Amino acid sequence: MNRETVLRRRIRWLTWLFIVGLVISGVTAIPLVTELEGLSKLTGAQQLVEHPASTVAPAWAVWLENIRHALIETDNLHPVLFYG
Repeated sequence: MNRETVLRRRIRWLTWLFIVGLVISGVTAIPLVTELEGLSKLTGAQQLVEHPASTVAPAWAVWLENIRHALIETDNLHPVLFYG
């Protein structure tokens, strides 16, 4: 293998690494309200808080729902905060 082939492989690998990094960083651009609503649905936190199986809902579900409601309220009152 000559130096040019090694250099081309290294450049190709680093280019792909950079592209993957850009894709991963782009995932963080999803709006917070949408992320938390999805997480709440995925984990069933809203159901656990509204209709707990026992008398007390799990603390993590209550926390997640409090954060979700706070973000929804903030988005309704001050939508400009979430533009960035």
